[in-house]
Amino acid sequence: MRHIKLAMLFLFGLCATSALQAQDVARSVITSAAEAMGGLDRIQSLRSLRLVGYGNEAYQDGGSEITTELTAPEKVTNLTAYERVIDLANDRTRVRARMYRAFIFAGRAMMQGQPLDQTLDSDVAFDRAANGTARRGTAEVALRRRMELLANPVVAVRTALAADSVLSNQRDSDGATLVDVTTATGAQYTLAIAAATHLPQWVRWILPHENLGELTYRAEFSGWQQIDGVQLPMSFNTVSDFRDTVMLRLHVDRWVVDGAIDDLVAPQDVRAAPVPVPTFTAEATVVVPGVWLLTGGGANSVLLEFADHLTLFEVPTNRGWSQAVIDKARTLVPAKPLTQVIISHHHFDHTGGLRVAIAEGLTIVAQSGNLAWFSDLAARPVTHFPDALSRAPQPIKTLGVDDHLRMSDSALTVDIYHTVANAHMAHGLLAYIPEYKLLIQGDLFDMGWEVYFWGNTYQDNLTYRNLDVEIDVPIHGRVQTIDEVRTKL
Repeated sequence: MRHIKLAMLFLFGLCATSALQAQDVARSVITSAAEAMGGLDRIQSLRSLRLVGYGNEAYQDGGSEITTELTAPEKVTNLTAYERVIDLANDRTRVRARMYRAFIFAGRAMMQGQPLDQTLDSDVAFDRAANGTARRGTAEVALRRRMELLANPVVAVRTALAADSVLSNQRDSDGATLVDVTTATGAQYTLAIAAATHLPQWVRWILPHENLGELTYRAEFSGWQQIDGVQLPMSFNTVSDFRDTVMLRLHVDRWVVDGAIDDLVAPQDVRAAPVPVPTFTAEATVVVPGVWLLTGGGANSVLLEFADHLTLFEVPTNRGWSQAVIDKARTLVPAKPLTQVIISHHHFDHTGGLRVAIAEGLTIVAQSGNLAWFSDLAARPVTHFPDALSRAPQPIKTLGVDDHLRMSDSALTVDIYHTVANAHMAHGLLAYIPEYKLLIQGDLFDMGWEVYFWGNTYQDNLTYRNLDVEIDVPIHGRVQTIDEVRTKL
């Protein structure tokens, strides 16, 4: 027994020694990057950075194009007067910019520009409104901003060299040496160092995502220039593993190294505020017999009662709200199973609960052009941030609608049509209940919108399908009469 214990201790010592040696080798790789960027002492002594530039980011993370086809161009949000300040000494950062949509949609402010003011003070994320009011963000927001900060090459190298960071899994790939980094707080990223220049080539990280389960980001650096003795990139290009979507393209006009910066400390009332935890309560309102409007989560769902089952129209916004909608639907008519959900179109604000619905065993009723997209979303592996579907895997069940599908029994008749003449979505669906002359639609109309650049679409669809509508039930907005709708179109 004594010999066995000695052998085990010996093996343990060998493993520990091997791990330390691997740490030392990986650390030497990161150190070489620091030397290439201006010298180890110079990089570790930096106090602050300020980046000023412009760029654009993917609208809805690439989930808002007119079609799910791979060739569809991205919709983007333009960023002007972009400034990221990094307080290296105190682990704080702030991004300010003016953001506006590079396409026409809904609100004038979206096209005219809205201010962005987002700060991270250690583990406290907060936004500041135009009037100066600060509001604390969720833990997920704080994590997102932490990883975006680590995607700066200076921050990534300094953090990797910190005594309490763990380096592992060093390997070579495509002309670069890759090292996985785990920080003292548990944040994880991969840093790639170019073999030819020893400069950081990219940083990769993973975050949770409502529609995709989780999303892998990769921030690529290029256009290196020496600024006050420090090599810094003049271009950032962040792509995701979802169709190689360009998440952020940032062009640097200038860097300021160790210049004066604002105090980025979180206000005391913000730091003292509890971390927000999103919760949702679905409220049900009868629209007509057998049809309920479910509200309370930023966008609506509609519940349809057939003779022997229930069907939802839309699982929008996010996973939490969609779960609340599904749970509420089952309490309204507990004797009937909820079996299906009709999806109006593929945009991410309308499919935030898609993976929840699949995990709940619901059949996804969608326009046929979206079925491959939904199957791809369902099949994505999710290992770092488990969600309902990864915890309870289910095969996706789908029912495709080409041009028209009628769902009808003794209790209810619902005609589902492919939308036409719409520049917002090529593969959309609307639902019509002839008995009540009731239309259910997502993104054809919203009473709160200021801009209707595809305004004729609403009437075009009614005319094309010969629908006699009296009641409009929207996914965005409130129930209204057709006369109210026409006052805005």
